[in-house]
Formats: sequence, structure tokens, C-alpha cells
Amino acid sequence: MNSEIKNLSLLLVEDNEDDVLIAQRAFQEFKFISAVAVARDGQEALDMLTASGSKGGQKPLRPSIILLDITLPLMDGIALLKRLKADPALRAIPVVMLTTSSRHEDMVRSYENGAASYITKPASLEEFLELARKFEQYWVSVSKLPL
Repeated sequence: MNSEIKNLSLLLVEDNEDDVLIAQRAFQEFKFISAVAVARDGQEALDMLTASGSKGGQKPLRPSIILLDITLPLMDGIALLKRLKADPALRAIPVVMLTTSSRHEDMVRSYENGAASYITKPASLEEFLELARKFEQYWVSVSKLPL
């Protein structure tokens, strides 16, 4: 196991309430995921990650990994990805596209704009649990994170 990382904190950027609930339930099953923050649209995520989003003197959120849907209100996932990768304070955070889109163009645009990975959302809770297990294993045991 990667001894440098004890716990992962995630920012899930997702507007579908069912998908949010499934993801939260799946990720709470695992010991290395300490927190899952949720933003319902791209602008809310950007606000949470930047000084403009810090309210009452709170520090901007710095998750270990961002899970980002493509289809979002206010600012879509690709536009948010571009903003994240253009910001020196945020560009090192790995962004994993987690989306229902299986369109080749969306996958290519995601990687071209700096996504670390592209995952098509599973249809069932059981499949999402399996995905979450693999996700945690990869990001905790295999990969090294800069944060």
C-alpha cells in the first residue's frame, strides 16, 4: 500500500441526485475514503475550490481527487476541467471523469483537457460498489498523489 496516503478525500461534481446517493453509499463502504464533498454543478465546484467559494474565512476545498460528470448545469464538466487545469493552485488535483457518456468525442475532449481517467458510470449499485473498490485500490495502493 502507498504509505504516503492514508485517506482520500473526494469532490463529486454531479447533478443527478440518484447518482450522488449511489456514489456516497458506495464510497462510504471503504476505509481509505475519508470524505466525499458534493457540488451539484460546475460553478459550485469551482466556488468550493477557489477563494471565491470560501465563506466565513474557510479555506478552499482541496480534495485528493475530483470526480466530474460532463453534463452539468451552469458550467459543464469539460468547461470546469479546462478551468481547473488552467489554475496553478488546482491543476495537480487528478480529475476523473465519471459520466454516463460513452461518446468517443467526450472521452477524447476529456483527455485533451487534462483528465486523469475516464469512467462510464455503472448502472446498478452493485456495479458501482465494484467500481468504487477498484477505484480505491488504484488510487491508494497503486498510484501516488501530489496532494
